[in-house]
Amino acid sequence: MQNPLQITFHDLQHSEEIEGLIHEKYEKLKTVSPNIIKCHIILEKLSKNHHKGNTACARLDLKVSHFDDIVITEKCQEDLGSLKSAVLKVLKGGLILVREEVKHRKELKRTGGRDSVISEEAEIEDEE
Repeated sequence: MQNPLQITFHDLQHSEEIEGLIHEKYEKLKTVSPNIIKCHIILEKLSKNHHKGNTACARLDLKVSHFDDIVITEKCQEDLGSLKSAVLKVLKGGLILVREEVKHRKELKRTGGRDSVISEEAEIEDEE
């Protein structure tokens, strides 16, 4: 797949600044795990009927091969500053989860899978 990054604005005005920020952080995410299958950032307005205090939501749907799907949601206000902050939070959360999974997989590869066998044996001993 050429470019698995998708950015969607639902009921919000499109912002080149936010889109540039997303592209910048996505490149950093690709350096940690280059085998990203899908990365979809959705910025949406949660309610059309409010006149004050409108809330929005930034959601990250991330799929990396051989990993579990990652979905992170952050609520925020509808203004540009809050949206940027929410986008940064969801992308940072995704980056942290991918790093942890990569680290865990390297550890399993290094130990030859003995880590999971040892933890299963410890669970059996605790039950007795």
